[in-house]
Amino acid sequence: MSTAYIASLNSARNQIGLYFGIPVFIMSVIGEALSIIVLLSLKTFRQSSCGFYLLNMSIFNLIRLCLSSVFVIMSISFEIDYSISIFFFCRLRNFVVTTCNMGSITCLGMAVIDQYFATCFRPRWQQWANKNIAYRVTLITTLFWILNGILYIIFFNNISPTSRAACATSNYIFLQYHIYGYFIIYNNLLPLVTVIFGMMAFHNVRHLTHRTIPLVRRDLEKQLTVMVLVQTTIHVCTYLPFATITEMNLINAVVHIISVYSNGCSFYTYVCVSQRFRRQFYHVLSKMHLVLCGENRIFPNQIDA
Repeated sequence: MSTAYIASLNSARNQIGLYFGIPVFIMSVIGEALSIIVLLSLKTFRQSSCGFYLLNMSIFNLIRLCLSSVFVIMSISFEIDYSISIFFFCRLRNFVVTTCNMGSITCLGMAVIDQYFATCFRPRWQQWANKNIAYRVTLITTLFWILNGILYIIFFNNISPTSRAACATSNYIFLQYHIYGYFIIYNNLLPLVTVIFGMMAFHNVRHLTHRTIPLVRRDLEKQLTVMVLVQTTIHVCTYLPFATITEMNLINAVVHIISVYSNGCSFYTYVCVSQRFRRQFYHVLSKMHLVLCGENRIFPNQIDA
């Protein structure tokens, strides 16, 4: 392989990061921040267990973007990576990535399952879609994935031979868990369960019009179901084809940028697929605008005589 060809690949990698990766990263951070603002601002979402799962998913995504993806984009665009000089940072980044990835996709899966129960025909199953259960499930799964991430701090104790910016493990047993446990669960099992429950929730939503349900709740269930189903499709389509590509730096750059996009596209997904969410977003923006402008506004009756 010629030196000129290698240099052209490195240059292409840097250009992809500079002109595509950085804009995607900035838009992803803004999108997840806006998702959190909307989900926290509206009582409709605050009282919904599905909204609670989506809120936590956005929080996991934003943490990963700010504590991990930003350094990946810096490495791709400017060949700056603190993992080389600060080895513990590389291990800490693995902890953030694994914990936030699993936490995010778990919350997405639970949101879909919650919508299945919320739209189910049997009242006893509908009782499973409540915020108390959502609190407990989120707490338990978050603690579990944090403990799982700590293992990556402990066992990922070497610099990868294929990439100086990545960590690797010398423990054969943990390597088998990483390959056949983490990736199978993350890339296959959880998405499969999510898709199955998503199809059943979609079937239930199609029959909501034939049931005696308040119109407001019916519209909310349809909105939340569409939001989580489209987000599920993006997660599945983004991760599965690229899960095992780790050798070529140029392809790695593209994969990392796609990963950044998948972690930061929830807000734009909601805006595109839900007209009601767009109205809710405009309402939140107008409310924030009035609050900010009201702080600096001088009313006539406040002017000294």
